[in-house]
Amino acid sequence: MWHNLVNNLPSFKTYIYMAFAFLVPFAISKMNMKFHKLGDPPWKKKDDASNYEKE
Repeated sequence: MWHNLVNNLPSFKTYIYMAFAFLVPFAISKMNMKFHKLGDPPWKKKDDASNYEKE
């Protein structure tokens, strides 16, 4: 029974690609938030401060 279960699992590459599918968009969104936090003009920071995560 254990042999059947192990044979039906996805390959190791599949797990790596699933991790990348989560981590790449997550990292891009975090970088985008930081860039907006650092680069937005002062008039925009006052109005939309609630949209950014607090650190």
